Amino acid sequence: MPKVNCSRAGRVRRFLFALLAFSVIGASALAQVPGQVSYQGRVLMNGTNFTGNGQFKFALVNNNGTVTFWSNNGTSVAGSQPSAAVTLPVANGLVMTLLGDTTLANMTTIPVSVFANADVRLRVWFDGGAGFQQLTPDQRIVSVGYAMRAETVPDGSITSAKLAPGAVTSNALANPLVVGSSTVNGRLDVYRTSVGTPAITLNGSANQISTYGDDGLEQTRLWGPSYGELLLFNSLANNATAVNLTAQGSTGGRLTLNNTNGSSRAILEGENTGGLLTLYTADGNTGAILYGNEGSGSGALSLRNTNGSSRFRAYGGPAAGSMSILNAAGQETVDINSEPSGIVVVRNAAGSTRSYMTAGGSQGGEIRNYEEDGTLTTIIHNVSDAGVVSMRNSAGLETVYLWGRNTAGQTGGQIGLKNSSGVETITLNADSAGDGKITTQVLQITGGSDLSENFEINSDKAAIEPGMIVSIDPKNVGELVLCKQAFDKKVAGIVSGAGGVKTGMLMGQAGTKADGKHPVALTGRVYCWVDADASGPVEAGDLITTSNTPGHGMRVGESTRASGAIIGKAMSSLEKGKGLVLVLVSLQ
Repeated sequence: MPKVNCSRAGRVRRFLFALLAFSVIGASALAQVPGQVSYQGRVLMNGTNFTGNGQFKFALVNNNGTVTFWSNNGTSVAGSQPSAAVTLPVANGLVMTLLGDTTLANMTTIPVSVFANADVRLRVWFDGGAGFQQLTPDQRIVSVGYAMRAETVPDGSITSAKLAPGAVTSNALANPLVVGSSTVNGRLDVYRTSVGTPAITLNGSANQISTYGDDGLEQTRLWGPSYGELLLFNSLANNATAVNLTAQGSTGGRLTLNNTNGSSRAILEGENTGGLLTLYTADGNTGAILYGNEGSGSGALSLRNTNGSSRFRAYGGPAAGSMSILNAAGQETVDINSEPSGIVVVRNAAGSTRSYMTAGGSQGGEIRNYEEDGTLTTIIHNVSDAGVVSMRNSAGLETVYLWGRNTAGQTGGQIGLKNSSGVETITLNADSAGDGKITTQVLQITGGSDLSENFEINSDKAAIEPGMIVSIDPKNVGELVLCKQAFDKKVAGIVSGAGGVKTGMLMGQAGTKADGKHPVALTGRVYCWVDADASGPVEAGDLITTSNTPGHGMRVGESTRASGAIIGKAMSSLEKGKGLVLVLVSLQ
C-alpha cells in the first residue's frame, strides 16, 4: 500500500517556513498572511520511491477524522474523500506543494478560521496508477498552520508581560531573521544538493558561510575567526583548495593559487613594505620572485634555478636600474648597471673583474679586458673622435694599437706594433698622403722567393705558362712577349709560379702600364723552362740565355753573343730535352 513518510528534514523545512512567515508579520503590521501551508512528503510504492506525476487529495480534519475543516476542492464532508484531485510531480519519492495555492487546479485557499481549532490534522489520498488510497496516519498540523492566525491577533493584545526581558532589541528589529542567540551558536542550512545534503550553510560557531556542489563537496568557504578568508575548492576527488584569498593582519592581503593537489604555485602578497609575487616550480621550489620593494624602495625580480637558489636579479633602483647574473656557486659574475651611464662588468669565480664595458668613458664608450692576475690587457675606446684598440703585454705595456685615424690626423686607419720596450717597430698606415704604407726595419716574406711585377704578355699561338722566358714587346709600351730567338737582348724575366715556387713579392700599379695579368720574376729564385738539346746539357752554375724554342732558355755556349741576353744562373741540372731548371734571376 503506498504511503507518505515525512522525513525529519521535511519537518525542519516546514518549521523554517513558519518562522520566516512569522518574521514577515513582525516587520509590518499591514502584512497579509497567505492562506497556504507548505507540504512536503515522501511517497513509497511497495517500498520503492515513487517517481512521476501523482494524483493527490487533501483534507484538514479533526483528531478522529469525523469533521472536515477544509479540502482541496471544498467537497469533503465528515472526513470523506474530495471529488477532484491535484496533480503533483514526485521526484525520487519526494513531493512538495503549497496547500491552498489557488494557482493549482482543484485547489482552494485555506481559511484562517480552520486554525481556530486546537487539533487539526492533514488527511491525504494518493493515486499512483492503482486507484486512490488513503495514506495513514493523518498528520497533525502544528505551528506552521497556526501562524496563519497571526494577522487575527487583536491590536494591543501583546503586552510587555508576554515578552522576555531583552527579547526585542534594535538589532532584532533591523534583522528580522535571527538564528541562535548570544549564548547559543546559530546554524542555518539551505537544502539541497543532488545527494540530499545542504547546498548552503551559515555556521555561527565557525564564523563561516559555505556553499556545496551537487556532489555534496564544499566548493567555497567565507569565514573569519580572526581575519577574513575566502577558500575556493576544486571539483576533483581530493576536493583540494585551489584558491585562497586571505586578509592577514600582520602582512596584509594574500592570494594563493594552488595546483590540482593543493600545493602552492603562485602567491601574491600585499606586504606592508611592498607587494610580493612568488612563483613556484613543479617540485615546489621557488622559481621566481617579483618584489614591489627590494629593501630600498624600488622593484626587483629574482629568477631561481631548479634548487630555488637565485641566479638572476634585476633591480629598478634605488636611483637606476641594474641586473646581476650569478654562477652555479651563487657568485655574481655579470653585473649590468645604468648609473651614471651604462656599465657591464664580467667577473671570474673569485669575484675579480675580468671585463669592463661602459658608455661613460672620458671620451665615449670603453671596453677593458684584464688578465687572470688583474693586469689590463686590452682597451677599446675613443680618442680624439676616433676609435682606438690598445693591447698590452703581461707587464701592462702597450704592444699593439689600432687607430681609426693615423698619426698625421688623417681619417685613414693605422696599426702599430711595438717591441717589449714599447718602441714602435712596425707601422701600417692606410692613408700616407693617400697611399697605404708599411714601415719596418726588417720585412720577411715566407710565401715565395722572387720579386715580380705584373705584366701583360702577348702571344700569337703558344700558351703562356709559369716558367716561360719573356722579353720586351717593342710594339706595345710596357708589355711583354714570349721569347722566340736565341740570345735575345730584349729578355725581361721569367713568368713566376712554376715548380711550386710562388711569387714572394708582387709589385704593380692598377690602372697604369705598370700592371697586367701575369707576374714576371725580375729577381730571385724561380723555375724556368730550359731546352737542353739547344746548346747542350745544363749544370748548376751555367749562365742561362734565351733559345729559339718559344719561352725556353738554354745554356750559354758562346759568351760573346750572350752579352745583354743573360737571364740568370742555373741552380739545378738538366741532361737533355725540355724541363724545369731552378734559376737565380739576374739580368745581364
